[in-house]
Amino acid sequence: MLKINTRQAIPIGIFIFSFILFSVKTFSFLTFNNMLSIFGLLTYTAVPAAGLATVMLTGLFDLSFVGVIGVLSTLLLVCLEAGIPAVFCLLITLIAALVMESVNAVLIIRLKIHPWLSTIATMLIYLGLEKYISKGSYLTSKHPILAAMRFNSFFEISLSIWIMLFFCILAAIVMNTTVLGKRLYAVGGNVATAQKAGVNTDAYKAVSFMIMGVLCWAASLIYVAQLSGYPPEAAYINQNEVILAVFVGMAISRRGIVNIHGALFGAAFVGILANGLGLMGVSSYWIKLVEGALVVIVVLGNSIKRGLLVQLE
Repeated sequence: MLKINTRQAIPIGIFIFSFILFSVKTFSFLTFNNMLSIFGLLTYTAVPAAGLATVMLTGLFDLSFVGVIGVLSTLLLVCLEAGIPAVFCLLITLIAALVMESVNAVLIIRLKIHPWLSTIATMLIYLGLEKYISKGSYLTSKHPILAAMRFNSFFEISLSIWIMLFFCILAAIVMNTTVLGKRLYAVGGNVATAQKAGVNTDAYKAVSFMIMGVLCWAASLIYVAQLSGYPPEAAYINQNEVILAVFVGMAISRRGIVNIHGALFGAAFVGILANGLGLMGVSSYWIKLVEGALVVIVVLGNSIKRGLLVQLE
């Protein structure tokens, strides 16, 4: 007998209802090509959602990821167009990702500034830096490495999707099977207990931001490959989807905790929702409204400490 509490029932019920509705209302929803389209949408959400989940499971938060992805994407394009070898361009942007997330770690862990306040500040700084690098224009590049990621495929699945799958699976393995992952969960579960056990909690919190930086770097590769460039504030437009994905993942967890596989389920939920509503002809403005409302609903659901149990036999 499987028991689902009220907090879990909300997102699961919405997911099942949405899937059935889209399958009935749109004949193309369940086609192979449309499933690939959904995976294409997932590439923008799943990787940063895995990163945000990693930070959140330590009890912290990071809103600056949209700015980090923007800076990395524009910096990568500028470097490639300047004729710098691709390997060095990738290395430069990876270092930049770690530096930017290190700033978050210092502000939050060392200076004790509230995560929301500090990462809102760094988000605005990074978004401004993104605009400075791009001059507010849509940067593009025809570099072979980006063309390969966009147009090449393996088993009819684009390399961008494979990149997403690789980093998401890697994040899930690290967080669920390694000592690092277990200690990160321990830090988020009870800081005092983790400290008594000899865990350097501040160090592991900082590591969570470094993981976020690496995953933002991977997300930037996906953005510039999928879009053949980077429109101004493209990642910022998808901020709600990433946050919603993580909170949906928390909601479906029996213990109500953040986890990587839950965040990935949440990303799939968000992708299916956006795709299905789009196929039904719903305006993108209304889709954003629905996503925003779902954030509120899921957060409220997560706040329910004890709910009525729904028994499924």
